[in-house]
Amino acid sequence: MTRQSGEPLAGTAPFARHFVFISWPKKYWQYEALEAKGGFPQGLKKWMKEQSKVNGKISIRLVSHSGLNHDKVDIFIYPEKLCYSKVLPEDIPAVLESHFRYGDTTSFSAAEIEQDQILICTHGRHDKCCAKFGQELADKMRYHVLKQKTSIEVWESSHLGGHRFAPTMLDFPTGLAYGRLTPDEIPNFLASRKEGLVYGPAYRGTVFLSELEQVAEANVQHYCSMRNWPCQFQIQNLEKISEEKFRCIAMFRKSESSINPQNNIPDELPFTFKLKGFESPSGCDELEVRKLRKCWELESTIPSNNFL
Repeated sequence: MTRQSGEPLAGTAPFARHFVFISWPKKYWQYEALEAKGGFPQGLKKWMKEQSKVNGKISIRLVSHSGLNHDKVDIFIYPEKLCYSKVLPEDIPAVLESHFRYGDTTSFSAAEIEQDQILICTHGRHDKCCAKFGQELADKMRYHVLKQKTSIEVWESSHLGGHRFAPTMLDFPTGLAYGRLTPDEIPNFLASRKEGLVYGPAYRGTVFLSELEQVAEANVQHYCSMRNWPCQFQIQNLEKISEEKFRCIAMFRKSESSINPQNNIPDELPFTFKLKGFESPSGCDELEVRKLRKCWELESTIPSNNFL
């Protein structure tokens, strides 16, 4: 839906200080995931908002896979990378309260999450695009992960934000967000992931970065990906020029082990961004309803005199 409008992917990842994923069969999910049926405890949405004021923004989502039961659940928490296993549904609020107020306690002990997790939105009750494109991506991702014998858990997730970029996906523990990833791109995505690299063409940003940091980092990743630059970088001197413009400097660190020549990669490069309006459908359920959104777009990578 956003390809035609030209709305950029970079910098559109959902942001939170803490991400919580609770296993719950998808057949019980409602439009609002935390109002799920089947005995799921109510009131978590209100608790999430209240605790976000204390602990920084908390995002709670539901996850599922084929054959999942709900007599006991698993709770995954990032960036702490902790899992509370075999929790009774009625104890979910107490576990979260204990974790965010007091940390790991003897009443509810957590173990470190050992496997990486990919979470793909298939929340059809929230948006048809997520059901159509997300389900296909999840099925194909499981196939390729099993085929490559890769130690990754693939989960189907409730709404992750930005369904206009469907299919949407989060990759943990890194917290990298992706959108518009097609099944044909999965081998390239997994190959990049294996090398510890971001898959640039579908990259939305890192969920743990604040807005301007995320926009800058994601756009520099896109910039490097388009030029096949195998390098690391740091964002420095991030400065807001006005309400609709900001800039930063990317400091590049070339890989010494790469067999590809990297003489064309500069030591540093300035990036300037501006807000721009984009019109796109509200969702697959309302394709005729156009919504105007203001998004940050890369304006220039040319140094100005007062930038130096």
